Amino acid sequence: MAPRQVILDTNILFLPFKFKIDIMRELDYLIEAHHRYVISSKTIAELKKLGKRVGKDGMAARLALKLVEANKSRIDIVESSVHVDDWIVEYSKANRAIACTNDSDLRKRLRALDIKVVTMKSKSKLGFV
Repeated sequence: MAPRQVILDTNILFLPFKFKIDIMRELDYLIEAHHRYVISSKTIAELKKLGKRVGKDGMAARLALKLVEANKSRIDIVESSVHVDDWIVEYSKANRAIACTNDSDLRKRLRALDIKVVTMKSKSKLGFV
């Protein structure tokens, strides 16, 4: 059986920097099914752009890129030309993927379509909404 796809949004990738959460370990614990991570090419481009900034966002983006690089054997980068949020909704719907995001508007859009969503539950844990 093909692994369940788990989409990582930009803001989820910032959690290790902001809250010292090991998101890969948390997600592996939370998602019992065999899974692979998926990131939009636009998310990577956004992280690279943010990574050039000075300050906390720049540092968070650089750390997020290092996290993606360190886990590249488990993460697929999918080419995308649409806005990241729209891509996440479309990709989740088409592939029954689990979406990981802290964006409240995006969470509402996904939940309205009955798509499983993982978000930050507390300052140290992730969970399904």
